[in-house]
Amino acid sequence: MPDNWALTRIKDVFEVNPKNKASNNIQAGFVPMASIHDGYSNKFHYDVKQWGEIKSGFTHFADGDIAVAKISPCLENRKSMILRELPNGIGAGTTELLIFRSTILIPEFSLLFFKSNNFIKCCTGTFNGVVGQQRVGKSIVEDIHIPIPPLNIQRTIVQGVQEWFNCLDNILVSISNERDSLI
Repeated sequence: MPDNWALTRIKDVFEVNPKNKASNNIQAGFVPMASIHDGYSNKFHYDVKQWGEIKSGFTHFADGDIAVAKISPCLENRKSMILRELPNGIGAGTTELLIFRSTILIPEFSLLFFKSNNFIKCCTGTFNGVVGQQRVGKSIVEDIHIPIPPLNIQRTIVQGVQEWFNCLDNILVSISNERDSLI
């Protein structure tokens, strides 16, 4: 690891599962697991609900937080995203999410870590629960080590990965267009 990077535990750089405080009558986003895309897309959609309807019995989150599925196979399928553009900046959703909030890491860099094979491998070896309902515990995740580069390096990494994904998207479009022209 480069000298200007740090290696620390997730719980030292993230608030895990923070709670929202808001008026019961404001609108908020509600995200069930089925509304989270898997893979690397970072896409999700939400339903608009009154905060009073969803504030109890669900996982809280806010704009800029990272949500990661903690249940198998959703974790391995990379059901995770950066939450953005929620009504009034808040929401709640499935209890099968872990929420991460950091003030020192760029969310896009953090999401790359949470989608990495290394992170997923650290989690899957610790699953508990019955088959079909296995999940990783919050305390296990909090103790996983995360490398922390300086902010400029975080930005460079995110930009580089985005460029590769754009290149892959262009290849897929080209293949699709070529396939369509053959049909």
